[in-house]
Amino acid sequence: MTGADLLVKILKAEGVRQCLCFPMTPIIEAVARAGMRVITTRQERVAGNMADGVSRSTNGREIGVFTVQALAGSENAFAGVAQAHTDSTPVLFLPGHPGTSYVDQPPTFDSTANYAATTKMAQKVLAADLVPIKLRQAFTALRSGRPQPVMLELPGDVCRAEVNGAPEYTPVRRMRSAADEGAVREAAERLLAAETPLIWAGQGVLYAEASEELREVAELLGAPAMTTLQGKSAIPEAHPLAAGVGALSTTAMAAHYLQASDTVLAVGSSLTRAPFTPNIPDGKTIVHATNDPIDINKEYPAAVGIVADAKLFLGQLAAELRRHVGEGRAERRAETAETIARVKREWWAEYEPLFADDSAPINGYRMMRELWALLDPETSMLTHESGASRDIQSVFYESGPPRSYLGWGQSSQLGFSLGLAMGAKLANPDKLVVNVMGDASVGMTGMDWETASRNEIPILTVIKHDSIFSGYDRNIPEASERYRANRQQGDYGTIARSLGCHAETVREPAALRPALERGIRATAEGQPAVVDVITAETRKLSRLAPTSVG
Repeated sequence: MTGADLLVKILKAEGVRQCLCFPMTPIIEAVARAGMRVITTRQERVAGNMADGVSRSTNGREIGVFTVQALAGSENAFAGVAQAHTDSTPVLFLPGHPGTSYVDQPPTFDSTANYAATTKMAQKVLAADLVPIKLRQAFTALRSGRPQPVMLELPGDVCRAEVNGAPEYTPVRRMRSAADEGAVREAAERLLAAETPLIWAGQGVLYAEASEELREVAELLGAPAMTTLQGKSAIPEAHPLAAGVGALSTTAMAAHYLQASDTVLAVGSSLTRAPFTPNIPDGKTIVHATNDPIDINKEYPAAVGIVADAKLFLGQLAAELRRHVGEGRAERRAETAETIARVKREWWAEYEPLFADDSAPINGYRMMRELWALLDPETSMLTHESGASRDIQSVFYESGPPRSYLGWGQSSQLGFSLGLAMGAKLANPDKLVVNVMGDASVGMTGMDWETASRNEIPILTVIKHDSIFSGYDRNIPEASERYRANRQQGDYGTIARSLGCHAETVREPAALRPALERGIRATAEGQPAVVDVITAETRKLSRLAPTSVG
């Protein structure tokens, strides 16, 4: 047995079902020999994005794995690993290395050194006998604590070397920690004493699979529950206490309670100040629960800091709250639900003309409404792209069960949604998986529609095709006016068709729903589909301070 064969045997023991790659790599033949599915993408970045989709859509129960060749392959993969790092996704990255004789020999690209800042753990495997030890370390890091990518660099000679015997390997279990009981009591006391508490739920709630506990705490407190962009679907958004998403675009309900609340319970979130996260106004009492101590007091002073798994902590908090309020504060719960419903009605009324717009080019809001009308949150997964696709869908689409919406984007790399959707479909073959892209993102990763076609990964891509970077002229007016720096163009439907997809171009609102229905039908028959919708530029978005130009 070679080092590569042993590594693949361990991957299979850890529940890995496919290996995303851009050949050749030191382990890919071993992957094929073992009968594990090999999926080759058109670029290394998309292999990493697909691995992210596998891990993210399953809350890390299935770990996405991708491998690339030494040197240039590892250099090209950086964007995929960086996206997983900023979004805290547990992905296993296995780049090749030219061999142990090249270690520490410039100018050989050293993945261990270069990926150290964008991974939770970055190490070389310097002997075949060390493969079980290194993989045990890797899966421990992937499954426990803050989810982030892990890298093991694989020298070719190590992968070819024979292993002495057949080492035993036991799959790694997830480790979780509960909260300090005294901190839980203090958190409950502060929340019950608050005039207007707000729950801020991050994606840690999803990874901990703590949605039921989150709902129970919200109901016991009678408090609104807002999610971050990555945390969207942590609570079903039809729930009367759901305040929607707070991000670059923010629901009116979240904006209202960010201002009106006096106490914030943040759980499963780093509370990092970032472009795609709202700021917490000064003067609020903050109870902050996270599984990574580096987050506590990083940006906001915490009155109560708790380092714990979100599910265990919320379960403890619910038990403590019940001791004080029994089945909860019904009057407070009804009052909060009424406020959320009122603010939501007024907010939707403001945007209803955009959703009902019957003009051409098609309004982006109208395109979204026609798409959403065909999706059942119980049986589908929807994701956005960077830009208006994100800023409309993340706030207005009503997600259902956990991961019915795949929110992403602390740094928001253009083109990420395509690989994410393909990875999610691999891990959830029974779901209809849909990604909505814009022109610029198609330019980044659109050739990987061929990856979906060749590998029979039947996702639906909908393109918001407005041939412009919406709103960029506000920041680069002269470059836009003189050099059309905010413009791009292309016939994406024809491109997708040539790459093996069912593809249609839609120009009139009346043709939207039939085309989307045909696209969904094609995916049900095993073919990826692309619906290219010619739209107008989107100028109005739901911000904390709404803007409307033109």
